[in-house]
Amino acid sequence: MVERPYFTVLMPTNGREDVVGHAIGSVLAQTETDFELLVVGDGCTDGTESCVRAIGDPRLRWLGYDKAPGPGYGNRNRALHEARGEVIAFAQHDDLMFPDHLQIMRQLFRRTTAMWAYSRPLWIDDDGFIIPFFVNLTVPAARNAFMTQRNVIPSNCVAARRDALLAVGGFDATAERAGDWVLWKAVIEQYGPNSIAFARTPTSLHFRALWKPGEKPWGPPPLSHMAAMARFSPQWPRALKLDLEPGMPPQAHVAAMLEADTAGLVARIRASTANLQDHFAWISSFNPLEAGGG
Repeated sequence: MVERPYFTVLMPTNGREDVVGHAIGSVLAQTETDFELLVVGDGCTDGTESCVRAIGDPRLRWLGYDKAPGPGYGNRNRALHEARGEVIAFAQHDDLMFPDHLQIMRQLFRRTTAMWAYSRPLWIDDDGFIIPFFVNLTVPAARNAFMTQRNVIPSNCVAARRDALLAVGGFDATAERAGDWVLWKAVIEQYGPNSIAFARTPTSLHFRALWKPGEKPWGPPPLSHMAAMARFSPQWPRALKLDLEPGMPPQAHVAAMLEADTAGLVARIRASTANLQDHFAWISSFNPLEAGGG
């Protein structure tokens, strides 16, 4: 156990013993080894604690607390004070990190003004469609929308300096929803736009939470529009559609795919994400008045 690791990975959990082991495995497989992982049980009554303790990795600590109000932001604050890392990397119990997630995050924090960082979000639905989200908060218009309208960045993409999180008071323990977003905004407001660092490289996959109905949009606009394009557009890259096994959690299948061909699968997803962004840029730059110009 490293006494003062560079990263503390903070993973809150409640009621996902079926997939939390896969999320933990994706953290423990990081190429960046200077980290600790705190799995924060928010009143877990299932077999989550046994699942976590059975892993037996010295970098992993189980913090089991009684259920906190709402989504459990109060317990996340308790974990923040337990954290020993300089930078807090946020993880979700039903998401998967690519092996170089922490390595890429660490590169972002080499800039001393960086207080809050994120990587290109990738959403993946129950049918295996991977949907990139092209948001760059260093661009003023995108940042203004993020600060005033809605969150478009899953927490598994985010890392922040621990001192910055504590300086703004941590999570609002009374919040009923969107506590992550409120905290992100507080850090950006406190330290200014230059505190944001952004990696265009995708570093993780964000899955639909069980409490979000599958038949309804479960992410921010224009996710539903992008999902429709994924299904019906011939331009959607084949590598951004994974063939999942029916009847098993998608996290389990994707984790097995990553284990079987980590470098190849991640490289294909990243290349296809870049190609899709270029395709959108090409469409937006097209002048319809020149359509017949040959």
